[in-house]
Amino acid sequence: MELLDPRDIDVEPRTLDERVATFSIDIETDYGTGRTEALSQTDRFLDLVAALDVPLTAFVEGQFFENRRELCRLLLDRGVDVQLHCFDHSLPGDTAEMLRRGAAAYSDFCGHPPRGYRAHTYRLTTELYETLVELDFRWDSSLMTALARGRNTHPEFQEGDYFVLDGCLMVFPMGRWRVVPIAFNHSYRLLLKSPAEAIFRTAFGPRRFVAYNVHMTDLVRNDSLASAERSPVSRLLHKYLWSTHGSDTFGSFRSAVKYLRRLGYRFEATDDLCRRLTP
Repeated sequence: MELLDPRDIDVEPRTLDERVATFSIDIETDYGTGRTEALSQTDRFLDLVAALDVPLTAFVEGQFFENRRELCRLLLDRGVDVQLHCFDHSLPGDTAEMLRRGAAAYSDFCGHPPRGYRAHTYRLTTELYETLVELDFRWDSSLMTALARGRNTHPEFQEGDYFVLDGCLMVFPMGRWRVVPIAFNHSYRLLLKSPAEAIFRTAFGPRRFVAYNVHMTDLVRNDSLASAERSPVSRLLHKYLWSTHGSDTFGSFRSAVKYLRRLGYRFEATDDLCRRLTP
């Protein structure tokens, strides 16, 4: 699946007049295994973000609006900005047909169509982009320009805080540090560890717009990885990620929130940001 090529569309880079951070979580089964050891503790994370007064956007697997409706209801009842993720994270990624099915399931459950989307492992393809436009989505937050899975290396996506594609779809890129192409999200901060992150904070700092993403498997220790199809390197990195943490990484999340607040970032749910930026 080819990633979206900006040479095939009109890309308008835009600049924010202030620092803005969105916080999001991808709601999916643990590592796409169907297991829910981490996912079942979502309510704990919702308690945390409420205590920190952080608006949250949740990108929910499309199939959950069909078969895990109680979790979708929990998110809505807790005031979360609920948007659409890929239909099934155990598969390599969405097709146009799967995206349409996920959008239909979302609409049936929520009573209105989804406005925002995030692709599987940030892989926004041309097919998915065209389907998002067809279905009248207003925004996407899949673009990864850092060294990470799903990275889109096209130089047209390197400048600008966010983008408007073909005059109709806003794109909010995933968080990264300035200067160095390293992702600024929960799992990559856990891999950096505190000493290296202190250097990054002093030398670089995050970009003006930050989309800070988490997964429940990054937040609570679990054994679901044993059932996942992962390379030995991936398993080693996971072990290293958790090597300095106990049962959860909530303290690290609090640290990220405190850090961005100290830098003066405005916190917004992603859909609220899109509405504010829409003329």
